[in-house]
Order: sequence, then structure tokens, then C-alpha cells
Amino acid sequence: MRLFLLPCLGVAALLAGCKIEKTAVVDPSQTATSVFINDASFDPAKMVDTDWDTTILPALRTKAGPYDEVADAIAANPDAAGDHFGFRETATGGPWTYVAKLDGTVTAANTESRAATLDIKTAAGKLVTVQIGPVVRGTTIRDTVTTRPFGSFKNQVDYAQFGKSLNAKANATTLAKLPRQDLIGAHVTALGAFQAGTAGAAPLFTPVEITVGAKP
Repeated sequence: MRLFLLPCLGVAALLAGCKIEKTAVVDPSQTATSVFINDASFDPAKMVDTDWDTTILPALRTKAGPYDEVADAIAANPDAAGDHFGFRETATGGPWTYVAKLDGTVTAANTESRAATLDIKTAAGKLVTVQIGPVVRGTTIRDTVTTRPFGSFKNQVDYAQFGKSLNAKANATTLAKLPRQDLIGAHVTALGAFQAGTAGAAPLFTPVEITVGAKP
């Protein structure tokens, strides 16, 4: 009987040294993103609202060149064109994002999609595809904001949310106000950003300001 009690006493001693922890209750209101960021003070929409008219638009207006001039500069020397008309996060190797003032005529309109676009032909005959929302793809606006580069954010999730807020701001302030009917032949002017397209393909241009004028 003593042989049986000794192992039992040993197990009891081990159990006495254990601490039972309660299982944490998961907050159903939290998402994977909110848990990862874990910072309720981060408000990308407010950040964009603060910067939009005071720093972002003025900087883009200053950096931009006429689209035909920028496109010719890219064809001649992409890095030199980027130094003058663009920005990229990394010193070498990364893609440039260019800023330009577009002026041309609508040759085609895809307004059935939520990611609607206009095809624009410039005076020099260059073709550009312009996003007009409400869904705005890519991060070209974000990638021109030199005052808030990736290194100024805590993580990639915050930086991505900042990019989405910039696209939403462009849509709310200018793209949502555009007409959607009878656009072929209309004159368009715009300020925006783009990356160089592949050979023979029109670049995708994301406006921060755009005006659709009357047909000639």
C-alpha cells in the first residue's frame, strides 16, 4: 500500500506547483487588422484630410509636368525623368511613380464597371487610361507622397490603409463628381500620378484633380 501512495503523493506535489490560467475571451469586435495594428490612435482618413489641401495637392502641382513632356522624358531616361517628375521609396531599383498634368480627348469610356476608366489621347497622340472610380486601383497617389514615406509608418498594414484613404479622398473630392454619360470626344484635364506602362501599353493614370469639359 505504501508503494502505491508514494507515486500519488508525487503527483499531488506536482499539481500543487501548477498555476491554472483562465482562457482569454476573444473580443468579437476585433479584426485581424485591428489586433495587428493595436493602436486606436492611428486614423489614416484623418491624416489624409489634414494633408490633402495643405501638402499633398500643392506638392503634386509643383512636381508635375505636362504629360507629353513627362512621357518623352521617361522614354529617354526613366531615372532622370523620375528625379525631375517623380518619386520612389528606394534609392535604386524600385519603380518610379511620376506626376503629370494631363490634357486630351476621351476616345473610349468604360463606365459600367465600378473601377471605371476613360481612354484619353493627348495632343501628341499618346494614349493614357484614366481611373475615374468609384473603385480606384493601385497605390500611385500614396507612392508620390514624399512627406509620408513607408518608413514613417509603424507597419505595412498602416501604410496600406493610408493608401486606401488617399484613393477614397480622390474619389470623394473629384472623381465622384464626374459625368458618366456621353463622354466620347469630351476634353479632359487632370493632375495625377502613374507608373510607366509596359511597352506598347497605355499607363494607368490616377487623378487627384480632373475636369471634363464640353466637346469641341
